[in-house]
Amino acid sequence: MSYVLGATTLPNPKSLFREFVETSSENLSLQGRTTKDVFNRKERFILKFQNLTPAQVSNILSEYNAETTKNFSSTETNLTIAATPVHIEFTMRNYMKGDSYRSEFTLILTEEI
Repeated sequence: MSYVLGATTLPNPKSLFREFVETSSENLSLQGRTTKDVFNRKERFILKFQNLTPAQVSNILSEYNAETTKNFSSTETNLTIAATPVHIEFTMRNYMKGDSYRSEFTLILTEEI
């Protein structure tokens, strides 16, 4: 089971969501007929992480700070995502207190088209 972003193997996320984002135009005719023109459709991957060490976060931030498109892929028992070029969004980072500070955050990876 692995998740790879650029050259970094990601820790297993707490959750993974997939959604489609499309650019389209809907038209309603005078006769009540609706048509829809889809210009493009891309996928967005939302990964939520919890309890990551500073080293794990540093590896992920190195991919984010490169400010370039990276490939994202996943191979799990019942889920395979082929290498997909994505733009990376790194959301608010929360710190959990304890013996050492651990982080939780969400990565939003939007397919480049």
